[in-house]
Amino acid sequence: MKFKTLFLVTAFILLFNNIYPQTDTSKKRIYLVGGCLAGGTLGTYIYIQNSWWSDKQVPFHFDEGADMVYAKNVDKAGHFLGGLMSADIFTSSMIWSGMKRKKALWYGAVFGSGMQLAIEIKDGHAPYWGFSKLDLIFGTAGSLYPLFQYYNNNLREISFKFSYFKRSDIFWDLESIRGKEVSDYAWHDDYPNQTYWLAFNLNSLSKNSIFPDWLNLAIGFGLDDSQYLDENLTKKGGKNEWYIAIDYDVSKLLKRWDTSLGKNVKRWLNYFHFPAPTIRIAPKLEFYPLFL
Repeated sequence: MKFKTLFLVTAFILLFNNIYPQTDTSKKRIYLVGGCLAGGTLGTYIYIQNSWWSDKQVPFHFDEGADMVYAKNVDKAGHFLGGLMSADIFTSSMIWSGMKRKKALWYGAVFGSGMQLAIEIKDGHAPYWGFSKLDLIFGTAGSLYPLFQYYNNNLREISFKFSYFKRSDIFWDLESIRGKEVSDYAWHDDYPNQTYWLAFNLNSLSKNSIFPDWLNLAIGFGLDDSQYLDENLTKKGGKNEWYIAIDYDVSKLLKRWDTSLGKNVKRWLNYFHFPAPTIRIAPKLEFYPLFL
């Protein structure tokens, strides 16, 4: 899932959610939401078509193992978060149009899962990739997660987040050796500099209120910069990185910003892990006063 396009769609939704006051369901509102989502989905398709599927198409095939190697499964976390954000965009849009929350969550799960399936079908015709069942499973799980949270209160204190900071040029170096021209802004494919986080509210873990309600504990998952190319110019090697860090619940940290715009912005900011004291526990132990 390409996060750049998700952010563009999110921006449209945030804009329209605050231009128009929240009133009863109307055909105009439904048409507006439908148009925005259709336009965003089309834009997403065009962008990925040009940046990811631009090679000559081949007959449909399943992935034969390359998917498990090139990013050491960090991309699976990306598919999960992509599915989660897709479902959230659709659900929040339907709620804004007047749909009941429970129904909107089910529609969001279907929408997010459908996007994941469409991406994998396209990957199934790409010469260097293939239909990845694991990608589909993780993306669908992400799309279903808001629904799981609705039915299980304990899951509402567990969130998934993303952070990016360019610490290494290994992604661009390897792509250059492979003869590919990659944009300087192609951070969405730069897995060595991405980190995915699973954040737990500390008060919910301790069953008391000794911690500030906005304080989380997060477990991070990433990829180091030790990958290399084999004789077939296929990415090999690399080690997974694991972190433990402090994290912040923005919605609770900025309680006083309680307007409609504020609530929307805070919800989407909570998808990001902000700089915080961090311990890397693998592949080697290291402490960071502030890590992004």
